[in-house]
This record gives sequence, C-alpha cells and structure tokens, in this order.
Amino acid sequence: MKQRKTRLQNQRGASLIEVMVAVTILSIGLLGLAMLQVKSLRLNTDAYLRSQATLIAHEFIEEMRANPTATYNVTTKPSSACTSCGLQQLADEAIIRWYEAQEKLLPQNTSTVATAFSLVTVTMIWKERDINVTQTWVLSL
Repeated sequence: MKQRKTRLQNQRGASLIEVMVAVTILSIGLLGLAMLQVKSLRLNTDAYLRSQATLIAHEFIEEMRANPTATYNVTTKPSSACTSCGLQQLADEAIIRWYEAQEKLLPQNTSTVATAFSLVTVTMIWKERDINVTQTWVLSL
C-alpha cells in the first residue's frame, strides 16, 4: 500500500502539465487559423478590386466600340455633360461615366486612354494595400 501511495505522489501535477501542453498546441493552431482568415479576406478584397476595374474598363471599351469615330485620348475627366449630344459629346459622356465609376469603386485611382491609329490603350491604376496596381487593355477598334 505504501508503494502505491508513493507512485501517486510522483504523478501529482502530471495531468496539469498535459492539459497546459494541449491548450498551448490548440491556441497555436487557432492563431494560425485566424491568420489564414485575415489573409483570405485581404486577397478577396484585392480580387474584388481587380474584378471591378475589369468590369469598368470593359464597359467603357464597349462604349468606345459603339462610337468609334469619336476621339478618346483622355488624361483627365471632361468638365460637363451635354444637352444636345453629337458623337463626340456622347464619347465625353461615356468618359464621364467611366471616371465616376472609378471614383466610386476604386481607391485612389488614375486612368488614361491613348489612341494611336486604330489601337486604343486603356490604363487604370489604383491602390491595393499601399501598392499601386496597374491594369492595361490594348484593343483595336
């Protein structure tokens, strides 16, 4: 009986250490899972911004294809809308809508449109997590 009591005294606190080790391992796993979730949200936001930029650009490109005779060299937003619109004024309206969509959906953006003969280059730049992201589309009208 005395020997059995001695063995139990030697084991005193062992289960507490096992529980502490298990809790430490579990907390490290949960911390890793939380970091994975944060990274996932960040990358999801980046993908959303790129998708929005692509949708805005494609919408503008389709408007340019619908009115190929107008001039689309753009570095700044045109000043105002027209009341009786010709083809160039309709192009200016499309540019205004394009800039407004960018201002609404893309943070700290700049964009340009350059034409050379029948080639059109649409460039959009915006911020993702303090990094400038540039996306360019080149098309033939």
